[in-house]
Amino acid sequence: MQILSLPDMTPTASVPGGGVWVLGFFDGVHAGHQKLLAAAGELAEKQGEDRNVGVWTFASLPKAEEMLTDAGERAQLLGNGGVRWLAVEDFAAVSGMSGEAFFHEVLLAHFAPSAIVCGFNFRFGHKGESTAQDLVKWGQAEGICVHVAPPYPDAACPVSSTRIRMLIREGDLETAGQLLTRPYSIAGIVEHGKALGRKLGFPTANLRLPPHKTVPARGIYACKVRFADEAGQEQTRWGVCNIGSRPTVNGDSSDVTVETWILDFSGDLYGRELRVYLYRRIREEMQFRTLEALRSQVMQDAETVRAWFTAGDAAL
Repeated sequence: MQILSLPDMTPTASVPGGGVWVLGFFDGVHAGHQKLLAAAGELAEKQGEDRNVGVWTFASLPKAEEMLTDAGERAQLLGNGGVRWLAVEDFAAVSGMSGEAFFHEVLLAHFAPSAIVCGFNFRFGHKGESTAQDLVKWGQAEGICVHVAPPYPDAACPVSSTRIRMLIREGDLETAGQLLTRPYSIAGIVEHGKALGRKLGFPTANLRLPPHKTVPARGIYACKVRFADEAGQEQTRWGVCNIGSRPTVNGDSSDVTVETWILDFSGDLYGRELRVYLYRRIREEMQFRTLEALRSQVMQDAETVRAWFTAGDAAL
């Protein structure tokens, strides 16, 4: 996939005209977004090129909102979805433009599309003044097909990034994963901790929450962990993940970390990147009277995680 940085790109210099362009922010690249990409792929196939699909999006939104995916995750997921070009725009560069000016000066001038795809609720132009139906009208005038995708799966309860963020904040990772079509994940570099888990028999890989990522409800989660071991071999293991402040051993309730006991693994992961896929919240975070009580509960949590994955309940 080729990533294009706008607005500095010379018009039509980096992409050939006639492609199918999909418009949106695509946070999460969830099931609804995937329907847009599929519709674009079908239109491109009719042109005889199955990868003649581009996505126009913003680098970030103006509000400092928690996101499901950072820019790198979003780009990778879009590439996996068959996108050939990813045009990333600075919000400030187009926020003052009218919708009609955006249509002519950005979409037509830069991409000369044969078709455009957007969602039913897509808004654009200064203060969101223009709608998907405006795109249809202007597209017809230029001989460009504009496909407006309906709500998915239906208007009563459409999949949306906002809805998924809410589910994650509430700890419902199973439903969130179904709407994303994959488990929600958090990645980071493994840091040194106090090594207390190691002393208690459950060594943990410690991550800091990435900035601007949606934070799941505090609690204990069944997870899978992906990482490269000391030999450089990629591993995927089950794990018990604690998201919270560790109240039994830490008096600072604002000090939230992601600590994962990777089951059936021993090795040094400090300084390595780890990605934690969260499948299910198995209990709330608790404060225990003794370290032995903490240890006993974590051992029970591990058995719960093993039983759940062994039973095949992790559908994703």
